[in-house]
Amino acid sequence: MSTFVYMNPLSFLLDEWQQRHLLTDEQRVQLETHERTRPVSLYILLRSLLYAGILLFTSGVGVLIYNNIDTIGHSALIALLAVLTAGSFFYVYRTSVPFSRGLIENEAKFSDFALLIACTLFLMLEGYVQWRYNVFGTRYGLATVLPAVLFLFCAYRFDHRGVLSMGLTAFASWVGITVAPMEVLSNNDFNDMRLIVTGVLLGVLYIGVGVASERMDFKKHFSFTYLLLGGNVFFIGSLAGLFRQESWAFGFALPITAGCWLFVNHARRSQSFLFLLMAVVYGYIAFTYLLFEVMNEALWAFFGMFYVAASTGGVIWFFLNFKKLLKGRDEERPPLR
Repeated sequence: MSTFVYMNPLSFLLDEWQQRHLLTDEQRVQLETHERTRPVSLYILLRSLLYAGILLFTSGVGVLIYNNIDTIGHSALIALLAVLTAGSFFYVYRTSVPFSRGLIENEAKFSDFALLIACTLFLMLEGYVQWRYNVFGTRYGLATVLPAVLFLFCAYRFDHRGVLSMGLTAFASWVGITVAPMEVLSNNDFNDMRLIVTGVLLGVLYIGVGVASERMDFKKHFSFTYLLLGGNVFFIGSLAGLFRQESWAFGFALPITAGCWLFVNHARRSQSFLFLLMAVVYGYIAFTYLLFEVMNEALWAFFGMFYVAASTGGVIWFFLNFKKLLKGRDEERPPLR
C-alpha cells in the first residue's frame, strides 16, 4: 500500500538551491521563517469564499436552465432572468449611499455581492437573448459595448472594483482584445501587428487613467485595477512586438523600458510588491531576449551558463531584498536636524 507524502513546494525549491550552493543556511532559515510567520488576511479569505459562492450560484443557474430548457420554455427563462437581474439592481440601488469621489463605506455589506450577481445575470440574459432571438444580429460590437457602459457606470456609481474589472474587460472586447491577465496569452493572436498596436495603446490608456485617478484624487483606489490590467496588456503587447523578426521591432524596447521605470516608481510610492514584480519579470524577459539577439551563438553558448547562474542568484537576491527596493528615497535619507 503506497503512502502519499506531501512536499512543501518551498522546501523542495530551497533544497534544490542549496544543492546547487546558491543559498546559505542562514538565508534558508530567513525564507522559511518569513513563510511561516507571514499574516493571513481573514478579510480576503472570506471575500474570496463569497465570490466563489456567487460564481457557483450563477453557474448553477446556467446548468439548471440548460437541463430544463425544453420543459420550462425560452420565454419563461428569459422572463425569470430579467426579473432576477432587475431585482438585484433594484436592491443595490435601494441600499446604496450617495456618490463620492473617494472610497464609499456601505453598511449594507451584501450590496457589493448583489451588484456582482446583477452584472453576471445581465451577461447571462444578454447572451441568452442573443442566442435565442439574435437581437444584435452580427453587430457584436454593440453586444459588448452595452455591458461595458453599464458595468463602468455601476462601478463608479456604487464603488465596486470587481465590476470595474468586468467593465474594462468588456470595453477591451469591444476593441477586439481580451484583457483578463490569465487569458491574454491564450486567447489572442499577437502575430497581427494591428492587434499588437491596439493592445499597447489600450494598455497605455488604462495606465494613464489609473495614474490620472490618483493625481486628481477621483476614485484613486481604482488605480490598482487600471494599472494591473493595463500593465499586463501593455507589456505583453510590447513584448509581442519585440519578438517580431523585423528590424524595427527593437523599437519596442523603448516603451518596455519606460513602462518598467514607471511601474518601479509607482511600486515604491504605493509599496506594492505586485507592480515591482511585474516590472522585474517583464523587464527581465525583454533584456534576456535583446541580449540573446545581439550575441552570436558561440558567445552565447559560453556566456549563457554564467547568465543563467547569475539570473538564479538575482532571483534569490530579489526575494530577500524586495522590501529595500520598495523603500522610497525620502525614507533612505537621514532626517534633517
